[in-house]
Amino acid sequence: MTFDNTPIPDISTADEPIRCADDLRQRWRALLGPLGFSESLLWFVVVDDEDRLTPALNQLELPIRPDAFLTDMLMTRLREVIDTVPGLSIACLISRPGRDGVTDADQSWARLLTADAQRHGVPLHPVHRANDVSLVTLTIATDAVA
Repeated sequence: MTFDNTPIPDISTADEPIRCADDLRQRWRALLGPLGFSESLLWFVVVDDEDRLTPALNQLELPIRPDAFLTDMLMTRLREVIDTVPGLSIACLISRPGRDGVTDADQSWARLLTADAQRHGVPLHPVHRANDVSLVTLTIATDAVA
């Protein structure tokens, strides 16, 4: 297990452009602050056409097991959002309590989100996972964002 002992980036860095998966990981780290979670959540945010996170950070409670209906409905709605302004994309992070490494459930959620994003034509940045000790990248970006 790897503990994230890197300094937490200042919150003012959260609106800097995202050029790679590690940039996005740093933006998430700045937004989340100290790690530690009491429930499983999906965090998602719209990324603008200048590769900056928009101010509205959204959360959705996650069931323990990946739920295809939930991710399908989410990507359906997110498609409607990104259709309103050219160049928008989506960034997602799964957070949950625990001190373990990446689990099969973490990977399953990331695969499901990525597959549904591709199916709905939603440009998706790499999915990240945070628990009580680490924040890691789980996937690669969809073709539209890569």
